[in-house]
Amino acid sequence: MPFNTIIVRYGEISLKGRNRGLFEDKLKENIIRFLQAHAHPFAAVDVLRGRLYIRGISVLPELRKVLGVHSYSPAWEIAKDYEVLKDTAPAFIPQIRGQANFRIVCQRTDKRFQPDSMTVEREIGERLRRETGTPVRLQEAAFELHIEIGMRHIYLFTAKIKGPGGLPFQTAGKLVVLFSGGIDSPVAAFLMMKRGVEPVLLHFEITAAQTERVRKLKAKLEEFCAGFELQLEVHPRADLFAGRFTELSRSHFGPYVCVLCKYLMHKKANEIVRREGAWGVITGDNLAQVASQTLKNLYAQRAAGEFPVYSPLIGFDKEETIHLAREIGTYDLSIAVAEGCTPPRNPKTGVDFARLRQVLKATGLE
Repeated sequence: MPFNTIIVRYGEISLKGRNRGLFEDKLKENIIRFLQAHAHPFAAVDVLRGRLYIRGISVLPELRKVLGVHSYSPAWEIAKDYEVLKDTAPAFIPQIRGQANFRIVCQRTDKRFQPDSMTVEREIGERLRRETGTPVRLQEAAFELHIEIGMRHIYLFTAKIKGPGGLPFQTAGKLVVLFSGGIDSPVAAFLMMKRGVEPVLLHFEITAAQTERVRKLKAKLEEFCAGFELQLEVHPRADLFAGRFTELSRSHFGPYVCVLCKYLMHKKANEIVRREGAWGVITGDNLAQVASQTLKNLYAQRAAGEFPVYSPLIGFDKEETIHLAREIGTYDLSIAVAEGCTPPRNPKTGVDFARLRQVLKATGLE
C-alpha cells in the first residue's frame, strides 16, 4: 500500500509542561533539516495534538536517526469521513488475504468523531473478514491494520517503526567531549546527544591514523545530528606534556603517566568549556575498567576542572557499551587498527589528589 504521510510520535516531550511547544518546534525543525539534508521531497510538517505529520511524502526516510522520535509510521491520509474510510479500507485486502489472522486497531485523537473506536474496529474488521476469508484475532494477530482518527484527517497504516527516542538535538546546550576514538567515547557522546546535548569533540592526537579514525567517527555521529555539523578540535597530546611525554614515561614517573594525562586533558577541556560557553565535560569513563578509572584516580584526574563531568557509561558492563556502539554504527570504526596510546607496564591505580599534586610539581606540569 503506498503512503502519502508519515506519522511521527514522540515520548517524554509530552511531559514538558509549558515548555512542550519549544521541544515540539525543535523536533519539527530537526525533521525538516533531516529531510532536506537527505533530499526527501515533502509538502509540510505539521504538529497536532502530540503528533507530527510529514505530509506529501512518498519515500520513507530513516527517521530512526532523528533524536526525539519515539516511533513513526508511513500512512495513507484520507478525508475525515467514515464513508471514505469504509471505501478505503478494502485497499488493504491484498495484504490481509493469505495471513493467518488479522485485527483492526482504531485510535481516536478526536473523541468527538463518530462512530467510536470499538464500532470502527468491529465494522471495518467484519467487512474485511468477509471479503478475505481471513479470521480476526484480537490478541497477537499476524497482521494489524491501524486506523488513527486525527483532528483533521484519518490515517491508515500497518507498521510502527522504532525511533531512537530521547530529546531533540540541541535542546540542552553544549558539552565538551574527551573524544579518544575508541569504543567508549563515541557511545558516551551519543547518549548525551539523546538528552539534547550538542557535543564539542576534543581529541588529543597521538598519530595521524588515529585522528583520521576520529574524523570518521565524527561523521557517523553526525548522522544523528539532523543535518548539523559537529565541532571537532584536535590538539597534539605531546603539547599537554610540553613535549616530554616519552621522557616522563621512561622515568620513575612512568607509572603516573595515565593519571597525569587524564588530568591535563580535563584541564584543557575546561579551557574549551569556558571559551565555548558550554556547561561541562563528557567522558567515556567506565568505573574500574582500566587503571586510570579507579575511584581514586577518577577523583584525582578530575580535580583540574571547575565544571561538571558527565560519564553516562560509568556503570556499564563493557558488553553493554559494545552493543550500543554496534547499534549506532561506531563499533567497526572504533576497533579499526590505528596506533594509539601504549600504557605503562605497571600503572598506578590508587593515586589520591595530594600525591598527584606532588607529581605535577615535580614534573613541572602543574
